[in-house]
Amino acid sequence: MDVRQLQVRAGKAAERAISNLYGRQREDGSWVDRLSSSTIATALGALSLNRADPAGCQDRVDAAVRWLREHQREDGGWAMADAEWPSSPGMTAFALAALHEVDPEVSHGAIGRARVFLDEHDAVNVIPGLAGEAPKTWPAALPVIWGLTGLRDFAQQPDLPVETILVPRRWRNKVSIALPAILGLGVMQSRTLKRGLPRRLLGRIAEPKALDWLREISGTNGGIEECPMIAGFVYLGLRQAGVGMDLQLASLHYLLQTQREDGSWAIDRDLEISVTAYAIMALREFQDVANEPLLRGTREWLLRNQWNKPFSQFGIPAGGWGWANPSGWPESEDTAVVLGVLADLGVPRAHPSVQLGIQWLLKMQNRDGSWSEWVRDTHIMNDRPCPGVTAHVIMALHRWGLPDSPGSALARALKYLCGKQEDDGSISSVWFRDDTHGTSRLLEAFVDSGNGGAPAAGAARKWLLANQAGDGGWPLRHELPPEGSTAEETAWALFALLKADEDPYGPAVLRAVEWLVNHQDDQGTWRPSTVGLYFDDLCYTDDLIAHTFALRGLGRWIKVIGRSGGSSGDIP
Repeated sequence: MDVRQLQVRAGKAAERAISNLYGRQREDGSWVDRLSSSTIATALGALSLNRADPAGCQDRVDAAVRWLREHQREDGGWAMADAEWPSSPGMTAFALAALHEVDPEVSHGAIGRARVFLDEHDAVNVIPGLAGEAPKTWPAALPVIWGLTGLRDFAQQPDLPVETILVPRRWRNKVSIALPAILGLGVMQSRTLKRGLPRRLLGRIAEPKALDWLREISGTNGGIEECPMIAGFVYLGLRQAGVGMDLQLASLHYLLQTQREDGSWAIDRDLEISVTAYAIMALREFQDVANEPLLRGTREWLLRNQWNKPFSQFGIPAGGWGWANPSGWPESEDTAVVLGVLADLGVPRAHPSVQLGIQWLLKMQNRDGSWSEWVRDTHIMNDRPCPGVTAHVIMALHRWGLPDSPGSALARALKYLCGKQEDDGSISSVWFRDDTHGTSRLLEAFVDSGNGGAPAAGAARKWLLANQAGDGGWPLRHELPPEGSTAEETAWALFALLKADEDPYGPAVLRAVEWLVNHQDDQGTWRPSTVGLYFDDLCYTDDLIAHTFALRGLGRWIKVIGRSGGSSGDIP
């Protein structure tokens, strides 16, 4: 391979990508991404608006239904993200519910194809709660929605107990981000399902407390978790129950605000704080971001978006950052990432926001040395200890000078990662599919903390090299979709290997760089893939995650290859 020619091509690709990135910057210095449109969120949005005001919202509902019909896949199913492969029984079941209630005549053919798809894929046994005992979390909400829309006996609903609100906070909070939907639908069940006297009494006690709790966590824009899906669940539950009119109206307002021009909704409105930080991580490979005039507003925007008061409903202290405001909750990964880029942007260690953020992370560490996102020491599907999150926190705390002496927070975190690493060197991540993300982050964390020679780092590096695909990208194989190499995973692996002193002239690195250069499009960006993971049956794409990490990977290689002498490990 002609390295000089590749260097020129990579430089031009980076220039296009930087121009694209700055072209998308908002006036206040931040960035906003495009998350993939979501079948489940669009189905719930259509149902909600249609039940609220079918005449007044007709154009909005028609647009949502049209989006659903147009995004039905050839096999009769619907996807988790836009119309990306593969079709999902769970998503198909939600789309079916919306079309069945809102547009049964015009959508007759689509409904029939959906039913065939569900039968062929054994949906009754695959979808949580349709058969057998269901988990007490919102993924079991599909049978509730089917009950509401007449696709299932209304009485056959998985139990979503509103009485959860009466449980001491340290226990009920283990449910974490599923709690708003459980309470919204639980109020409905308490009001509409046949219950024994003890549960009826408990329901009456719990209902006003649940409604007050939902009011407390609602943002000024009416959203909860910046999530149209949650807004749909809360609205449909409270409307059926006939209570909480203020919450119903707030949810409808949020749905109207967040519907896209094509009629769809994303699973979350956006990840504005996350991707703004990722943009700085990419740009720092090319320029002094602390002295870049275009980024002065970015620094102030990030500082303004710190939570300066406790998130008391979950016992979370002041000082964290969420993924988006105003209703995104403060969580560990984005707090760590923002703290890291504030250092890049020249914010001093003595700044009150930095001090508060560091203390926030230290207070949120789990007993086993790891970090989850919101609730300490919980183990539910979406908020259990996460190696990827833990690695981010290690890098942020080390960046700000915290020691990794025996018994320290960093030492305990590194020990946790060692304990969770597989024998082959890989490690998974809760929030991204399979093992490339987690393994790359582990390697970065060990190198950043001065432990790049540790056996865990060596094993991670070996796994990454062994799992490069034949086309130069990552991953070699996958358990969750999509098929083939992705820009995100290729970029994560490339950056981690370069940080770990992998030879920039070696075949693994050159092939990865060439893959990224070859897969940049005419707009100077990269196609996002469904690597973002809420859980196995709900993935998403994000255009700026793909763009910023691909740019970052190219930037690190350009920086390493362009140096005279030394090793890539000398570059921070």
